Amino acid sequence: MKSVTKRRTTRKVPKDPNQRNIPELFPPRVNLRKSLAPTYYPVAHHIYYDGHSFRVRVRKEGNTTSWNTPNKKEAIEYRDYLLAKKLMK
Repeated sequence: MKSVTKRRTTRKVPKDPNQRNIPELFPPRVNLRKSLAPTYYPVAHHIYYDGHSFRVRVRKEGNTTSWNTPNKKEAIEYRDYLLAKKLMK
């Protein structure tokens, strides 16, 4: 006959009342696409940086023009071009 060993169980320790409920503070993402979306930080007017590239976003007559480039100088030149073009019309 085989000998049966008892499983070791961990003792249940009562939760500290001061401990925060982490799952409620940081609920799981329902939509994975939102969690993978880049975060853009403003660099200048109409120019944002996501850690890898610069994004130029200019809204003109209800239409938004958006463009990405790895070079900040190009982003500033393109932004100035779009704004000058916007003022001309």
